[in-house]
Amino acid sequence: AGQGARGQSYSWCAAGHGRYVYVGTCYGALTSTLTLMSNVLGGNFDQEKLTALLNVLYNGAFFTGEEDGGNAGGILTKIDTVTGEVTVLMSKCTTGDNATFRNVTAYNGKFYFCGAVNNLPCIYELDPETDEIVMVYQGMTLQDYYQGYMNGICTGIRGLCEYDGELILSCVTKDGPVILSSSNPREGFTVIASQQDLFDYPAYHFSDSIYGGSIWEIVEFNGMLYVSICTGTPDNMPDENTMQSFALVRGDKAADGSWSWTPVIGDTENDGARYTFGIDPERTRSGAGVLQVYNGYLYIGEYNDEEIALGNVLKHTNFDFMNENLRQSVNLYRMDADENIELVVGDATAMFPNGGISGIGSGFGRNENQYIWRMTEYNGKLCIGTFDTSSLLEPVGQFVNGDIMNMTPEEWARLIEFIRNLVNISGSGDEDGTEAMDKLLAEFDNDEIAHMLATGDVSKLGIDLDKKGIAPETVKAYLMREEISAQNPDALPDFGSIRDLIEKLGGIEGLMATVRSLLTCASYLTDADRGFDMYVSDDGVNFETVTTNGFGDPYNHGLRVFAETSSGLTIGTANPFYGTQVWLMDEGGETEEYTVTFEDGITGETLGTAAIPAGEILGSELFPAAPEHEGYTFIGWDYDGAPVNSDITVTALYEHAAPPADIGDVNMDGSVDTLDALLVLRHVMQVGELEHPELADMDGDGSITTVDALAILRTAIL
Repeated sequence: AGQGARGQSYSWCAAGHGRYVYVGTCYGALTSTLTLMSNVLGGNFDQEKLTALLNVLYNGAFFTGEEDGGNAGGILTKIDTVTGEVTVLMSKCTTGDNATFRNVTAYNGKFYFCGAVNNLPCIYELDPETDEIVMVYQGMTLQDYYQGYMNGICTGIRGLCEYDGELILSCVTKDGPVILSSSNPREGFTVIASQQDLFDYPAYHFSDSIYGGSIWEIVEFNGMLYVSICTGTPDNMPDENTMQSFALVRGDKAADGSWSWTPVIGDTENDGARYTFGIDPERTRSGAGVLQVYNGYLYIGEYNDEEIALGNVLKHTNFDFMNENLRQSVNLYRMDADENIELVVGDATAMFPNGGISGIGSGFGRNENQYIWRMTEYNGKLCIGTFDTSSLLEPVGQFVNGDIMNMTPEEWARLIEFIRNLVNISGSGDEDGTEAMDKLLAEFDNDEIAHMLATGDVSKLGIDLDKKGIAPETVKAYLMREEISAQNPDALPDFGSIRDLIEKLGGIEGLMATVRSLLTCASYLTDADRGFDMYVSDDGVNFETVTTNGFGDPYNHGLRVFAETSSGLTIGTANPFYGTQVWLMDEGGETEEYTVTFEDGITGETLGTAAIPAGEILGSELFPAAPEHEGYTFIGWDYDGAPVNSDITVTALYEHAAPPADIGDVNMDGSVDTLDALLVLRHVMQVGELEHPELADMDGDGSITTVDALAILRTAIL
């Protein structure tokens, strides 16, 4: 009933074990982000207006909360990839835990899930043999969490891997980021790197890049540890629409267990990094680097800062940051063992004048791809999944095909209504000079403004869909021309003098700047195919396309997790509209088969064989008829329903049939006599065996003793 599990927006982490995949979710991913904007970043959104707007813009498709106002929180599940059965291992309603795990790794036969449980950063250990779950690390107390939150610190655990026999993790506490290690997680962790050791790179406040992404990922490559770090802060922004890009730091462990840290990507001037932040100085949009080791290389995928872009749209009705991201969709690089970096997927720049070695442009040729969100190796192939921003920008896409030079008053009115709705979700005044636009929209209705724009010379209004900025002649100079006020003096009888509108010059300038920004954004969506992309390569250079539309679902805006199981590769999606999906993929082609031998449990005779495709379950039609045996009853086959992944023997099981005899008549001659008592006594003395011992248990205590022999004798002589 209701919305079901629609609020479980993202498969946030996943790990495979046999036929099962463990999946942790992120609940209400984008609605939580918007709440964060309001509560921590000063967005001051009117939540009621925001909910109403999202319902209008997305025709009710966007998840805005539970119908009863509740919050289910994140969950940890176990999914049977053969039957589809889902078991909830942790949740608010079953274990009292809001489990938001965003990463998992295997270590010493256990899975370690990291993230937050009931808001506190922690690590949980899961034994896949028993599904026992134990918390082994908690990064802070509830009081510390509250203090950090009030200080704008994005606490949590994200980076996680195994290195040199130890479990390595990153954690942001109220005092800042650290990297920890442990050879026995239940016994505790040791700090191996601090904020200072990492050159003060980690940006860990909500106002920073990707809401304080901090230490983003950690991997082992070529015997060393590599740490991807978000570095952008308001203080180091290159310009108002750009955050500083990611860094990569190498960790070297000495024989005595001490660590030294060297920047590979970072500050070339002050820290001696080999490459500047973000690798290529012309590339300025990527807040994080996503890492994957494959075929002797460390692959580095760009991850653009969409959080700040979304914040600017909702807080300031400004698409400029978003447009810069769309202009620079993501690249894919790879680094060899000597730390030489080459461009694999991307447009040509001065640093890489020939473009990527794959021959594919940035974003795999699609501007809407804004994250290389997840990579993995499966069956010797590199698999890549993206985040596609066109799913979220679908309401903007409605203006893609508008001819700005010839828009009708009705078309202008629809566009202005869209802008008015965006402006209306913020309950705050104007901090960035949009107060005049707010006042304009408050005093004039859409039709009035639309008429002025439709009958004026919009080529002078600063709208440049070439993505090169505002036209030379300013809006103000255009509007002050006398012929405007005389153009159609009676066209709007309820409007009064157009000079009233001219007095709102700042409002018109702001409105038209927003129009230009919005329509530039829309122009990038002209050829967008909504839904994430997935690509595979068997050499890391040449790629095949698996999907560009989220497996046919435009609401699947991201491919968030991969996990390998015995059934195939499982894929978890990010879907803030209708909830996450988990898919199972195989590579097609010829399927391996196994032989199932059916055996008689009494005689050992082979009753038949069957060839079964790997991973399939035996259907009832495959079983032969079980033969009959005198004195025995067939009770079934010793098969538990597991998928067949090797040659197996399935045996027909029998039990002794209940004999048509009285209790005590152990030789079944039709009478209970002294011979029966003698046979039982010989059995008790272990000098003889009973053919039907079940008839000897006279007292029904489950054992055969001299008491039973005496009871049979008493029956015989009485």
